[in-house]
Amino acid sequence: MKPNLHQVKRELTHERLLHSALTLVQEKGAGRLSIQAVAQAAGMTTGAVQHHFPSKAALMMQVLSLLIDSLESDTDFWPSPRWGLRRRSEHFVRQAWAQLYSQPRFASAWSAYLAAVDDVVMTAHIIEQRSLIQQRLRVQFLAAFPEIAIHRQAEAHMQFVLTTLRGLGLVRPFAPAAAIDSQLTLLSEFIQSIPTKPQETP
Repeated sequence: MKPNLHQVKRELTHERLLHSALTLVQEKGAGRLSIQAVAQAAGMTTGAVQHHFPSKAALMMQVLSLLIDSLESDTDFWPSPRWGLRRRSEHFVRQAWAQLYSQPRFASAWSAYLAAVDDVVMTAHIIEQRSLIQQRLRVQFLAAFPEIAIHRQAEAHMQFVLTTLRGLGLVRPFAPAAAIDSQLTLLSEFIQSIPTKPQETP
């Protein structure tokens, strides 16, 4: 059954409001998000916005979902497992940095995460949504680096690499580019240094 004109208009308005909210968060920070601010940005009344989002919390929840989804867009940085380890590690670190962790959408997402840390419901939502991304990253990382997958601490090595990239992404606005670049080089060398033979349990 095809949606009627009213449903189509409602969905389009909902999407427009959501993207207005997302733009507000990206440009001014999560602390500036409010029903009134979104109404002003979209050229609508507060009541009209509340028809789609009854509260700031409901609006923020959907903005967070959109931000989390955006972190998986344009992430074509996984190297072929057929490449040599050095080439793979350098490609992954540099391309993941260029395409995701140095991007404004990454900083916007984490700004929103931290702004929601005192809200139990929104924090639980973030944890749930991020866990799905983490599961996909785990599969992709270990497929790109099968040598690491056989290491008994493969999970810890993978999380260390991803946590380092996230940390660099958060300090990027405050750190010299040269310092970031040297740490990316060290991270690539760390991946290459991980033992690639099966580890015996002591």
